[in-house]
Amino acid sequence: MEETSEHAHLEWLRVQFELYDLLSTRSDIKHELLQELERQRQQLARFQGEPGVALEKLEEVLSQVNHLHERLADAPTRMGPHLAEIDFLTALKGRSSIPAGACPFDMPVLYAWLLRAPEQRQANMHEWLDHLRPILSAARLSLRLIREVADPTSQIAEEGRFEMNPNGRQARLIRVWVERDRELICDMSANKFTVAVRFRTINQLLQPETLSEPVPFQIALCEF
Repeated sequence: MEETSEHAHLEWLRVQFELYDLLSTRSDIKHELLQELERQRQQLARFQGEPGVALEKLEEVLSQVNHLHERLADAPTRMGPHLAEIDFLTALKGRSSIPAGACPFDMPVLYAWLLRAPEQRQANMHEWLDHLRPILSAARLSLRLIREVADPTSQIAEEGRFEMNPNGRQARLIRVWVERDRELICDMSANKFTVAVRFRTINQLLQPETLSEPVPFQIALCEF
């Protein structure tokens, strides 16, 4: 949303329609996210009083979890139907699924809106997003807590392949870092016995190809 170009704001609208389709049909998303926040709250509470724990920081994070849990609990179970209350978005969503259906001839209001100053468009976008903020903020915090709990370790994937034994660790999320300029594809699989990572490159035809050289990378098993 911080981007100011017309193309970026059109793409933002497309993503909003995808969120609408998802959240208007999946009532279980809110319930599962509430359960995850409660699980994380209990995990964090166990650190209270432990030696070496930054109590002030812990209390700050717990306050954030409690606040977002309350906001999400008070939100409607289905968070998508609010879009139907905005005529501009309803008309655009109906036309966006038709090839060339959102061209200037069919949607002149859209292109008049795009002529507005970026600050005005962003103000509209913030308003349209308000209904979804409880679930978006809760999901963002929950993922941040999971991601930041583990420090990455440096590894080498010989010929693009790497395997490790998690030694009983049950990772909820696996993160991998690799140099972006190498144009690598990363495939991962995991079970309680093995974590496997495979890197491939792409050729001139944009087809995956196996590697013959080692690939340095970093990996983190996030268990929180």
